[in-house]
Amino acid sequence: MRAVIQGLLRGIIRLGIYIAYRPKVEYVNPDVMATDQPLIFICNHMSHNDGALIASVLHKKKPYFLIAKDWYEKKQFGGFLRVYGSVPVDREGMDTEWFDACRKLVEAGTSILIFPEGKTSKGDMNPFQPGFAVLAEKTGAKVVECAHVGAYKILFGERKRIQIGDAYSLACPKEIRKSIYAKQVAAEAKEHIASMKQALYAQSGKRDRTDTEPLSEAAVTTDR
Repeated sequence: MRAVIQGLLRGIIRLGIYIAYRPKVEYVNPDVMATDQPLIFICNHMSHNDGALIASVLHKKKPYFLIAKDWYEKKQFGGFLRVYGSVPVDREGMDTEWFDACRKLVEAGTSILIFPEGKTSKGDMNPFQPGFAVLAEKTGAKVVECAHVGAYKILFGERKRIQIGDAYSLACPKEIRKSIYAKQVAAEAKEHIASMKQALYAQSGKRDRTDTEPLSEAAVTTDR
């Protein structure tokens, strides 16, 4: 019964998201969503609406997404977030419960959506936290980098633009400590996603001068 209710809720939210924000989605590799294996999606964080937007775009993988514990515990949102499928994380303390919960979900075949910045940003992205890299290395799940740009303007104005990257595996070299490796992966992922953002801005005719140079737009397909 829970799965049925969850499916209905996700379907309703997805319909609302596509009507309101008309997301234009591009895939570096369109086959990335075809795998039966769980994936760990990571994305830049611009708004509290990001979880619903990106999870809706990734609906084929039905990802659970990380949400700040203070939002998860709000009476007006808590029930919805639990049914939809999310994992609370305490941003103020040394929280490891989110990692254990996500590990169990991945091992059960469920994909995860993480915003490694930990909080929203405008312009320059916040440093990426390495938790996603530790999770991927521990479970063997592949990582998929995602980027999105554009304001949340309902029905009118610019469309939300999203780019979904290719999947890659992580394996820590024996000569490097896992904590150091995870931080290196997080820093590189931030630069990759910054470049993806620039490519999206270029396609929309806008520039975000706070980020790095754009990636090549070759081999990118569009999901309209």
